[in-house]
Amino acid sequence: MKALLGGMLLLAGSAFGYVQDSEWREWRQAEHRQRAMEMRERARYRHEAYLEASRARSEAHRLRSEMGRERRELLREEARQRREMTREMRREYRRDFGRVY
Repeated sequence: MKALLGGMLLLAGSAFGYVQDSEWREWRQAEHRQRAMEMRERARYRHEAYLEASRARSEAHRLRSEMGRERRELLREEARQRREMTREMRREYRRDFGRVY
């Protein structure tokens, strides 16, 4: 009888321990899921920040190249105007003095 009663207590204790273990496991799994969700959210924020920084860098690069292009166009235009002025001055000089001088 004592053995039966002891066995029953042991079985009840192990069943109670299993229920507690399963609750603890579920609690730990929920905690792990929450932590994994937070990590995914942080990774998503980091990725969005990286994309935004990348867009800003590409926009800055585009603006720099556009400004350089405009500067080159201005320099070309100035050089073209200087050449044209030089040609015009030579034409007037030839017209006024001829090729003799």
